[in-house]
Amino acid sequence: MRNINPPSKSPQQEIVTGQTAREEPTPVLASHQHLDSSASTLPQSGAQPSEQELTKKQKRRRNKQALKAAAFEARRKPGGPGVAVPQTEAVTLRAPSPPPTNLRSALQVPSNECTILDSEHTSSSSSNNATPTAVTMPSPPPANDSAPNRGPLSMEAGMTTQGGDVFVPIRKIDSGLGCFNVIGVVTSTKPLFRTRNEEWSRNFCIVDPSCMEKDVDFVTYTFTVNCFQKKHAEWLPQAEVGDIVLFRSVKTSTFSGGVNGTGYWDKLRWATYDTQARRFRNPNRNDAPRSEAQDANLGYSYSPYYEPSEQGKEAEYCAQLADWWQAMHAKEQSITVQCAPRPSREHHLISEVTIDTSPQGYFDCTVEILYIYENTSGPNTAYVTDYTVNPGTDPPQASWCSSELSKYVFKMEMWDKAGLLAKTMQPGEFWYLPNSRVLMNSGLNLRGKLVEMHKSKKLDEVVDGKNLHFRALLERKKKFEQGGGASSSSARFDTKLIEDVDDEVGFFHCTVEVLHVDLASAEEPVIYVTDYTFNPYLVNPAEATRWALGLDRRIVKIVLEGGQIGMARDLQPGAVYRIKNLRLIKRTDVKGAFGRLGGEERLIITANDREKDDVQALLQRKEKWKLEMKRDGVSIEPTVNSTAKSRPPTPETSQDLTLKQVVASTVCPNTFTVVARVSDFYPFDLNKATYLRCMNLQRTWKRCVDCDDMLDTHCKWFYNLLFLLEDDEGNDIMVSASNKECKLLSGLPPVDLEADKDAFDRFVARLQPVIGNLRQVHNAYAKQKNLPVVAPKMRFTVDSWIAKGERWYGLLECTPL
Repeated sequence: MRNINPPSKSPQQEIVTGQTAREEPTPVLASHQHLDSSASTLPQSGAQPSEQELTKKQKRRRNKQALKAAAFEARRKPGGPGVAVPQTEAVTLRAPSPPPTNLRSALQVPSNECTILDSEHTSSSSSNNATPTAVTMPSPPPANDSAPNRGPLSMEAGMTTQGGDVFVPIRKIDSGLGCFNVIGVVTSTKPLFRTRNEEWSRNFCIVDPSCMEKDVDFVTYTFTVNCFQKKHAEWLPQAEVGDIVLFRSVKTSTFSGGVNGTGYWDKLRWATYDTQARRFRNPNRNDAPRSEAQDANLGYSYSPYYEPSEQGKEAEYCAQLADWWQAMHAKEQSITVQCAPRPSREHHLISEVTIDTSPQGYFDCTVEILYIYENTSGPNTAYVTDYTVNPGTDPPQASWCSSELSKYVFKMEMWDKAGLLAKTMQPGEFWYLPNSRVLMNSGLNLRGKLVEMHKSKKLDEVVDGKNLHFRALLERKKKFEQGGGASSSSARFDTKLIEDVDDEVGFFHCTVEVLHVDLASAEEPVIYVTDYTFNPYLVNPAEATRWALGLDRRIVKIVLEGGQIGMARDLQPGAVYRIKNLRLIKRTDVKGAFGRLGGEERLIITANDREKDDVQALLQRKEKWKLEMKRDGVSIEPTVNSTAKSRPPTPETSQDLTLKQVVASTVCPNTFTVVARVSDFYPFDLNKATYLRCMNLQRTWKRCVDCDDMLDTHCKWFYNLLFLLEDDEGNDIMVSASNKECKLLSGLPPVDLEADKDAFDRFVARLQPVIGNLRQVHNAYAKQKNLPVVAPKMRFTVDSWIAKGERWYGLLECTPL
């Protein structure tokens, strides 16, 4: 590429590293078929049996267990000893239908299912190749489902047997508990496999009523138990999805800061409760013995098979648990999930994080952006919420935050690369923010900190609608707003058709189609929208344009201000959007009413959910309008480039040209529209895409000696950026993106990109959608490697001029196809 600056027309970490995936399964969404939801055939739990007389031995055992339980409760109280376990908002689970009887077949151990894995007892299986097992789980319940009697859903987790054995609620299991007993419903399991130590292993994800999120009635936490046996695979728990499994003598273990359970080969005892037959199922031993003496027949006799009484407390509790799981299953239409490796950091609600959150305060969260504060001398700040309350935060008092919302707000400081990410965030957006950290400020209030950005993701209600953390957030927001809270100022206004807006209507919401985006307006950026209804206060655009044909007094011109300006570039003509807080303005010096949209809140939202009533109604009005235009003989074919600035029609701008036609044009100066892609750029390193010029003598050096300008008094930074455009015919031309008319770099003043890292990151982020992988291509070339160029095909608007006897080309704007 030519190393040349064309003459212009006028002068011009702080991150948790090395964290591998924890090997206990976490539910994620998957495609499914609707499972049998019939639950009416299950018999209900029986009446409680009468208390029996206890022997002295049983009484001593019960007292011992009571002391152990009391010590456990003391650890859980604030200020008490022990390790606090962060309560994880894992994922929404629900009860499956009773599995069909063919799932109850005897345990088989074919050789092709035995995989040698590198695993230890203190961690869960690291096999990512294990086949996930589908589980049926609930979607969040509707807000209007508020039956006063919750029945089985009000069940309390945990129980104590007549002999004094304590079965712990799952959410009360922490690393300081040691050995414990637990009962839960199996929500997922991995196939049988062999570890590196040649031991048989299975693991199970289980839940109980303590795993439900408060006041939402769906499960947001699972607990994993990893089971091991040295000799007999038949000694491992024989339970499938939907069964209730009873574990005795499970030991807590920690893995990458998380807590799970481990059932050792010589300690674990288990029993499986059949929710369909309402009894404990006999294990299938095949040829395995019921018990064996340990230590070469010199030790005690061990059997993994626990045989609880069918009339005992365990059976009664399992029947109640089956009722609870059945009620969860009947609550809503089911969805299907799979097991996948759970990350070492836990996903937490804001209400759950403390400075003791493990590991080292790091957590993942799913939040809504409420407000972004850009700080010139420190980290940018994002105020976020997941609509849960953490009493350790300091509620903000600001104009953007309602009094009802303030206690739900969490302050997140965005450092380094996350600080750049914060500048792209808009209020009203939903984000997944992994590797966040909770800290305490000098006022002893909790705040968040985020440094990295590469795994953060903006969530879309349609694309990410199956993300269960996201769905739970939307459900909490819905309950919050229905309870009288205002999640933003937008909640105060009504949704209107354009035809219903008059002098008595102030601010309103509307659903519209974008017709045209004018980024080169003499005013601020302007968009033109319609909902295909007539309003006499509106006027037609000043220039006759094809996108306005047949829409007399149906087009609203909206001037964008403040934080809305940055959204204009992303708007696509022909797409449907919901606009909040719009206001029609009438002024004596302006003909017709026009709209104005400002503020920092995200007020223009893509309406991807076309099944919603407002979008459907808009599309129906559009179809009716098309029929009327066809009846009247008016052509309504869309214009080729509706986002380009309006210009007098010429042969070159009336349609897309090839680059060969552009070069062959004899008219100069001129403007062209071409479809091409960027095949290369100059300079080779983008941090050298600006230079300093002496404005006194027009010299391109710093601290001009001839001017004795050692303080850069006359020096000014300019862009020096060239693109090589190539079309489908293989022709190419060099265009300059350095002219002040170029919209690509609008809002990014040229600075020293080598010294200002933040400015360089913003510069690269602006170019990335246009240049594709060309930075990686250049890096590979520097290492004497070749990479294929992958850059998007776009529509470029290019102008030409004559300088120094040659024709030069400059980029005006580029838009995606």
